[in-house]
Amino acid sequence: MAFNPVKRVRERRYPSAMQAELAEKLTMLAALPPVSETPYLTVSLDWRPSGSDPEYRAAMQVFEREAHRLQQEHWPRGDIFDSLGSDIEKIRTWLTSEVDPATRGILIVANSGADVFETVSLGLPLENRVVGGAVPALLPLARLDEDNPTYAVLLADQQNAYLSLISQAHRVEELAMASSDYPRKQHSGGWSQRRFQQRADERIMALGRQISSEVQQYIEDRGIEMLILAGDEVITSTFDRTMPEALKERVIDRIRLDIQATTSEVIEATLPIAERAEADRELESARMVVEAIKRGGAGAGGSDDVFAALAEGKVNTLVMNEDFHEDGWADFVNHRYGAGEHGDVFDGHVGEFSAAPIIAEDEMVRLAIQNGAEIDIIHTGVKIEREPNDQLPDAGQIPRAEAAQLLDKYGGVAALLHY
Repeated sequence: MAFNPVKRVRERRYPSAMQAELAEKLTMLAALPPVSETPYLTVSLDWRPSGSDPEYRAAMQVFEREAHRLQQEHWPRGDIFDSLGSDIEKIRTWLTSEVDPATRGILIVANSGADVFETVSLGLPLENRVVGGAVPALLPLARLDEDNPTYAVLLADQQNAYLSLISQAHRVEELAMASSDYPRKQHSGGWSQRRFQQRADERIMALGRQISSEVQQYIEDRGIEMLILAGDEVITSTFDRTMPEALKERVIDRIRLDIQATTSEVIEATLPIAERAEADRELESARMVVEAIKRGGAGAGGSDDVFAALAEGKVNTLVMNEDFHEDGWADFVNHRYGAGEHGDVFDGHVGEFSAAPIIAEDEMVRLAIQNGAEIDIIHTGVKIEREPNDQLPDAGQIPRAEAAQLLDKYGGVAALLHY
């Protein structure tokens, strides 16, 4: 007699002021056209409370100081000076009156002259940074998005299962599944006991198959690549036997966790696992791009080659060390880009176009987003496990990650190209 081992499936979304769909926001911001009359003011902030006062944000002082410095570069008057002044006042008003208390990171792109004012509230902090330029500076937001991919946690026992989607260290969605608890009555002795145990084993296997089916459809629909199995040994081993191979390929770890674990306990137990998986993926990405460069034609290494490939829409994946930095130039009209001073590159042809100063890493990220390329930003330091009372090592004492060392050979930036 057939039976459905799952009697109820319930979906739930958790309301939040956080911007969950960062990829969509990045695409929109990267599509903003370059401007020459008035600059975009891009502000990224670490909006966590500072000190003992939960209302005090040190990032506010950073914004005021850096924005004032930027405006004073165009003192005392003019379109740029006036536009920046209007942007600063609008940002100040928004920060003091409209930010959700749960926000931990903020990105703002403003340009009064172009009628642009875009805000992004985040569950994780960004670096404090104030940049003015012909295009938005999107590296901080792209890095947070790349460093913190949404992952799934399946927490289950033999009665219930909860699939949680974790984004920016917050639970954003949950799929709850309840067992039908068949068979309910236990008979003792002889054939009855054996039949009962056989039915119970069948129920667990059927439950595992049904939950696996629900989970596979749910995470495939949302493009989730990382799944962590959590629960007791019986149910996790059941999933190992019942999950289809396509779903098993997404499992990055299995942990013991009580079904009654709170959301914060689930995140605390699983976030380091997701971070380690991301670090492993970074190393694989760095190795792939180095091999592609060695083969010739399949990869680009160094700023000039990467810019050229981005301008031609050839980049599949941009791979960049987190400490990579170069000043550069951009001729937005003719889609030409490079590192260093544009006069050094174009010799006597400078008069043929108008080149704007850029920050190379920000412009590479913007072009990669426009082209639909993947972005891998490599952590340069090896993560050091330490006890709560251990002193943090100096920056110079932190070993450089293998992935970062591979990219160092190309100045810190490379790209995988389309075949």
